[in-house]
Amino acid sequence: MKFIYLIIILLLTFSCSNEKDIAEFEKILGKENSETLTYLVNDFESDFLKRQYPNLDTKGAYKQFLTELSNGKTEYWKEISKSSREYLKESDLRLEIYRVPDSIWIERDPKKLTLSYSAVPMLKIKRKYLMPDGTFGYSTSESSFRYKEPIDEDSIIESRKNWIDINYVGSYTRALNSISNKSRYLIGYLDIREAAGTIDPFIIAKQMLESKVDLNDYFIKRLIITEIVY
Repeated sequence: MKFIYLIIILLLTFSCSNEKDIAEFEKILGKENSETLTYLVNDFESDFLKRQYPNLDTKGAYKQFLTELSNGKTEYWKEISKSSREYLKESDLRLEIYRVPDSIWIERDPKKLTLSYSAVPMLKIKRKYLMPDGTFGYSTSESSFRYKEPIDEDSIIESRKNWIDINYVGSYTRALNSISNKSRYLIGYLDIREAAGTIDPFIIAKQMLESKVDLNDYFIKRLIITEIVY
C-alpha cells in the first residue's frame, strides 16, 4: 500500500512540475506564438501523421516518422500541409525561431581575383529576425560557391530563399533555455545547437531515437515541429 501511495505522489509531483515548465515556456514564448506552435503540432498530428500512418496511434506515428527520416527517407516535406506552411510563414513565430532571408544577391569583389582575372562572385544573404524588444534585427552573411560562367544568378538566388538560420535572441530560444535543465536530451541538443547552428533533420531524428525520448512529451513534439518538419 505504501508503495502505491509513493507512486501516486511521484506521478502527481511530475505532473505538477511538467505543467509548471510548460507555463514558464509559454509565458516567455508569448500567448500568440504559443497558440501558433500548438496549432502546428495539432495540424501535423491530425493531418500528416494520420494520412501517412493511419494504422498507428500518435506516438507510434511519430516514431515511424523519425525512423523513416533517420533511414534517409526525406520526401516527407512534400506532404506537409501547404496551408500550415503559409500560416507559419505569415506569423511572428517564424521570426522568433529563425533568422530568415530578407534579401539575397550576388556581388563580385574586385580585390579577389581568379587566375583568369575575373572577380570572384560572392553570395550574400541579409536575414531578418525579431529582437527581444519586438523590433527587427538584421544580419548579413557571405559565402563563395561553385559556379560556371555564365552564372545563372536567378536560379542560385531562388535556391537560397529557404536558407534559414537560428534566432538566438528570439523568444523561442529563450523559452527553451528556461526549461533546458529539465531534460538530459534537451541539454545536449541545445549545446549542439548553440555551437553548430541549424542541425540536419536526419541527425535530430537519429538522436531522438537513440535517446529514446518520450514522443508524448510536450517539448519533444515542439522540437520535432520546429527543427524537423518546418
